[in-house]
Formats: sequence, C-alpha cells, structure tokens
Amino acid sequence: MIPPPQDSAPPALDSRRLTARQSAEYFLNIVRLLDHAVDRDLVTTLTFLSIARANMRRFTGDPDRALRYAAMDAIPPDSERVPVTVYAVAKELGIPYETVRRHAAKLRKEGLCESVPGGLIIPTRAYVNAGMLGAVQAHWALTQDLVNNAGGFPTPVAAPLMGDVSRQVVRLGIDYFLDVIALIGRTLEVDALGALVIRAVSFANVEQHAFDPSAYPEVPIGPRDSEREPVSVYAVAKTLNLPYETTRRHVRRLMERGLLAKSGAGVIVPEKVSARPQVLAGIGELTERTEAYLVRLAELGVRPAPAPEGGMADGT
Repeated sequence: MIPPPQDSAPPALDSRRLTARQSAEYFLNIVRLLDHAVDRDLVTTLTFLSIARANMRRFTGDPDRALRYAAMDAIPPDSERVPVTVYAVAKELGIPYETVRRHAAKLRKEGLCESVPGGLIIPTRAYVNAGMLGAVQAHWALTQDLVNNAGGFPTPVAAPLMGDVSRQVVRLGIDYFLDVIALIGRTLEVDALGALVIRAVSFANVEQHAFDPSAYPEVPIGPRDSEREPVSVYAVAKTLNLPYETTRRHVRRLMERGLLAKSGAGVIVPEKVSARPQVLAGIGELTERTEAYLVRLAELGVRPAPAPEGGMADGT
C-alpha cells in the first residue's frame, strides 16, 4: 500500500473534488488497459492483479530491489516472488472465496498463474507475452498524462529520471489502483466490483467538469442531482468490460442501498451520497493517496512533459 504523505496539509475541499474527478479518468483508463492486457473478464483481472501485487510487494517497498528490477527487460525470477493464498486475495478484494478460487483456477489453466508452496504466483512467462509488454508501454503513457494534467494538487519536485523505470511505475500503478478500490469499498461497504461500478457511474455523471477547477466552487458537495449526467447500465458495462447482466445486478443492489439512483434514462450517484461524512472523508483520503502516488513517481524522475512551443504537453 502506498502510504499518504505525513507532512503535507490537505488541500481545500474543492481541490479534493477536482483531484477525485481527474484521477477517476486515469483510474478507469487503467481498468480498460489491464482488462485488455489480461484479456479476461474483470473479476479474473482483479484476481490476477491482487496476486501480482502480493508477489511483488517487496519490490515496491524496497528502493534498492525496486530499481534492480525497474526496467522493461528486468523481470524478477519466480523465486523472488512472495506467494499469496486464495483466502488473502478474496479478503483484499471483498469477493467470496469460492469466486476467487474459481478465477484463480482459470488463470492457472491458462498459464497465467502457478501454485507453489505457500500459495500462488504470477510466473515470469506471464509478463513477457506481447499483451503484457504492450500494457507496460501504454501504462507509462497514461501515467504521463496523469502527471501532465494533475491540476488539483501540488506537483512534487521530480528527481532526474532513473533510466527505464517502466516496470516499477506499473507496480506503483497497481498499488494505487487496488488501494483506491479498497478505499471505495471501505467507505461505502461494497466489494471490488461494486466499487468499480460506483466509480464508473460517478465519473460519467460529472465527466464534463472533470478538468474544470472552477466547476461548482459554490457547491461543496458538487453538482445537484439535476445537473449530473445520467449514465446507462449498458454504458457502465462497456466502460468496465463487464457482462451486462453482471453490471445490471450490481447496479440494482447499489440502488437498493441508496448508493445509486434512477435519473432519466440512466443512473447517478446522488448528491445525498456525496454529502455523507464518510464520503467527504474518503475524498480527502483519495487526494492524499493520489498525491502520495505522484510523489513516488517523482522520486523515480517521472515529471510533467514539457509543453511544445505554442501548445500544451500532449502527454505522450
């Protein structure tokens, strides 16, 4: 887990909401990228990521080891990976044990996961196929865009780029991605899929204001329900690459709990949910974690790309 910085004062609430909107686009782009790279359904992808994160935790927490295996062609041997149990993965994702066990078995059958003494690992061969190599490069571009457009929080001073650090950036990105899912899950008491559905709906509702720091400064809780753009269940399913029926089932459950509401031809996260004290606290923690992520990236030398003459940086 990426710890939030200890010595920085939290920004004002409006800045937090801007950060939440900006980071949501990056977050959902990562969903699509990872799902395409693993080329499986979303629960299988989440299982894969949780195993990979546990295997590589020593590489995100130990700077020397992290830099030793930071480059695209510096893949740690299987013996360096820390195995993780199905139970631990299920607990992290908030998904039933039997569901995770079934998806882990699918990964094993397809050579993307192995059982070893102590649990499961993602073997080296899973990281060297064309899809995974392409995902590392695509993740770098998405992360560069996040750094370029990070207008809702302070930009840390970046160190000189430490050569090719693309694989370490992916590891930090997976940490951030799973940390955000866990944060939403704790805040709203939902599982990983419920967290992803809420994140997708929430961003679609306010996407038109995602990068506008002046949007709704006079409304602490954000747009009124009538000003949120409804999104269809079909569009949410497409965004997350989830089966329509699975998405519809989660949307129905979230509506029954009052976390989503019907609006026009779609659904919204209503303002009464946005105004909950635990949600406001969650937005603050999301800001801190996003800032911590940017600090870790800056330590590796990832900095905003210089803007071309006469224009803005394109993030590529």
